[in-house]
Amino acid sequence: MFRHLSLKKKFATIFLLLITLPTILFGVLIYYQATEAFKNQAEQNISSRLEKNEENLASIISGIENMSSYMIYDKNFRTFFTTPKENVQQIREAEEAIRGYFTFQLMSYDYIDSIELTGKNDNSLIFGNPMSGDETHLKKEAINKKGAPHWSGTYQVISEWSGERSVISLTRVINEITKISQPIGFIKIRLNESKIYQTVEVNPSQQGDYFIISKTGDVVLHNDRSLVGKPFPNSDVVDLVTNSEANTVTYEADDNTFLIVKKKVEGTNWFSVVMVNQDEVVENLYNVRTLIVNMIIILALLGVIAFIGFYRWHIKPIVELTEQTRQLEKGDFTAKVKIKSADEIGKLGIRFNKMVVTIQKYIDIEYKLKIKQKESELKVLQNQIDPHFLYNTLDMIRWTARIENALDTGQLIERLSKIFRMNLNMGKMWVTLEEEVIYIYNYLELQRSRMGERLKFTIYYDDQVKQAYMIKQILQPLVENSILHGFKDLKKQGVINIRCYKVDQQLWIDIIDNGWGFSSGTNFIDDERLAGYALNNLKDRISIAFGEDFGMEKLESDQGTWIRLKLPILNETDIKSISEELGD
Repeated sequence: MFRHLSLKKKFATIFLLLITLPTILFGVLIYYQATEAFKNQAEQNISSRLEKNEENLASIISGIENMSSYMIYDKNFRTFFTTPKENVQQIREAEEAIRGYFTFQLMSYDYIDSIELTGKNDNSLIFGNPMSGDETHLKKEAINKKGAPHWSGTYQVISEWSGERSVISLTRVINEITKISQPIGFIKIRLNESKIYQTVEVNPSQQGDYFIISKTGDVVLHNDRSLVGKPFPNSDVVDLVTNSEANTVTYEADDNTFLIVKKKVEGTNWFSVVMVNQDEVVENLYNVRTLIVNMIIILALLGVIAFIGFYRWHIKPIVELTEQTRQLEKGDFTAKVKIKSADEIGKLGIRFNKMVVTIQKYIDIEYKLKIKQKESELKVLQNQIDPHFLYNTLDMIRWTARIENALDTGQLIERLSKIFRMNLNMGKMWVTLEEEVIYIYNYLELQRSRMGERLKFTIYYDDQVKQAYMIKQILQPLVENSILHGFKDLKKQGVINIRCYKVDQQLWIDIIDNGWGFSSGTNFIDDERLAGYALNNLKDRISIAFGEDFGMEKLESDQGTWIRLKLPILNETDIKSISEELGD
């Protein structure tokens, strides 16, 4: 039933079933699914953000703790911690090695502000930013840890370089490696709080707040610098973070609902926290819902516009073309389609109009075409007769010259006759190398009769390639170019050497002269001196017949010009195959 509907009804049905209804249905489905998906995605994004930041923080903590552990086992550090002050040379050697290690660390990690070492003999060494402040409690807490790393909260110090700043410190007692209960030194590594936050929180523009608080509720890291080192302003949030066993909790305050995701930082008394206002998430969700509704409305409107436009520019011209075709079918040759566009339908209308005109013309002039065809056949026959007549006339003149004892004249006429015979060649384009050499030999002999001692030539060809087939008269344009251009106004004898030989499965032909040659870097095919000698035509003939792997090239020569032709070695079977492909 659908096949018998008109094109208009088919288009309307397809548009309604496959475009309009699916758009509305999928839009409604997306509208309702987007609500849950957006909420779930928001929670996943928060958890992913927390995990990523926690990984960054754990990497920093691990790196600093590994640095402090390295000091326990390194010989230079142990020497510095245990050597009495009197052994100045030994201490200096250890310091030099330590200095190189710490220089690398300070250059590699910009959040390290300073490193301070103290030995059991009161040896001390400071690297980085010199600082001062109340840090006596840190050493006590490190001693209580008995060699384990101790991480402080954020506190204020005075930098000799930049004034007051917030730092986080790792302090650790270094014990004797063989007597793990005997302290030999103390280390303190201060970290820049703001740079740590920048390293941990890669994208601070994300929704919600990321911060770190200690077990006691003090802010360790926060995007708001005024809160760092102070108790978190909301004690309820601190209680939920530090005492709740769940990693995800909700908190309501001031008619707002907050989603809190937290995680304990290993090796410290810190908690990583992401806190997001759910009302903001819902607000963004409402924006998405509105966007989806607007999208459905816009798609519906665009669908109606597309329907009208498609009908006007595609369906209607096809219907008109159908009507005009029916008119032409009835024999009315005034049928014509109005062209309103340049697309495929417009081109189809143009061709229809041209077809109507062509059919009318064909009916009017069919008998004239038959007459012209007969005239063309007669002209082809005449072109075949004229060369035969010229060749037979030259042969008659040659015998007349012999009868009159004009041997030189007869010989010249004979050579010219052979050249015309080759040109005729029964209309064929293929000759053997031996036939081509004979042709060019006669041509050069005629030129030498004209030029006398100003021209000398030699021809060499390998016996094993003399029966190889090639395009006829392929050498004449190159030889003629040497004579007319290479030897023009030449004050010495012009010499042309032709060599034909086999290289692998190719026939190479070298045409070498001692003429003027070409200027350096000149494309010999485009050179003005070659104008009118059809070398481009010759190059195209070789390319069409044999492919791009064959052709001619110019080789470097001390004097004159050296042109090389590269051709395939062909037999009679090959020629038949090529002739069939070329339609010869």
